[in-house]
Amino acid sequence: MKMSTKGRYAVRILLGIARYQKNGPVPKKIIANEECISADYIEQIIVPLKNEGLVVGLRGVKGGFKLAKDPADITVYDILRASEGEMSLVDCARNDCKGRDKTICVTRPVWEGASKVLEAYFSKITLKDLLNKEADLVKNRMASYAI
Repeated sequence: MKMSTKGRYAVRILLGIARYQKNGPVPKKIIANEECISADYIEQIIVPLKNEGLVVGLRGVKGGFKLAKDPADITVYDILRASEGEMSLVDCARNDCKGRDKTICVTRPVWEGASKVLEAYFSKITLKDLLNKEADLVKNRMASYAI
């Protein structure tokens, strides 16, 4: 299984906004430069995130993006669900059995179970957790150079 760039980039975009929003709305240009994602692709990815109430856009000279919630209240699962849709490994786990009787499918529970495990895992990780992890990595890297 491979997650699309849309979901991975959505997490990076919101992490960038969380990182810089203390100075006000974060312009798309800053996110693009910091995360090495094209401004056009950011625009495509940000729309479903706004629709899900995870981020707000502010227009004008001092405009940009801000998180709609505290970073501690936004999980990686929230971001992935908004950008990728429901978390299912295969279509049949979402009741799309292509005309087959789902009640006698022996493998369907396997995919449903794995999808639930992924959902539980991603639901435990918040943007705040990622910000803290990033701060620790930066601190440790600086410490390793301070010999």
